[in-house]
Amino acid sequence: MSVNGINATQASTAAGAPQPSRAAKADQLGKMDFLNLLVTQLRYQDPLNPIDDREFMAQLAEFSALEQMTENVRWSQMSYGLSLVGAAVKFWGSVGEPEFGVVHSVRIDSGEPMLNLGGREIRLDQVIEVAPPTTEGEG
Repeated sequence: MSVNGINATQASTAAGAPQPSRAAKADQLGKMDFLNLLVTQLRYQDPLNPIDDREFMAQLAEFSALEQMTENVRWSQMSYGLSLVGAAVKFWGSVGEPEFGVVHSVRIDSGEPMLNLGGREIRLDQVIEVAPPTTEGEG
């Protein structure tokens, strides 16, 4: 069976600011892509030479592992975002220049942590440096 290559296009940013995880997501296969490939493979298999059941089980195990890793990454990002509350962060601003702010709260938008810097929200992947939260009375 012949499979054509997949071409991924990346949207350019307005100001040319680095967008590492957005660009990386366009190049990666997700779990729906994996399922679609598996279903297509099953649909077009040779009926006289079907997929070996062990091979099929291995593919299902791979899918399960992919799903579990994706969930672990999502929880890790949310935990990290929550740990930044009160911290001073340096981040890529809208004009592509580094800016600074203090994280006041975290909101989850479509599974992605959004850091509230008091009137401004940024994505976690915009953060380039973090200073630990300071407690009052330190000296």
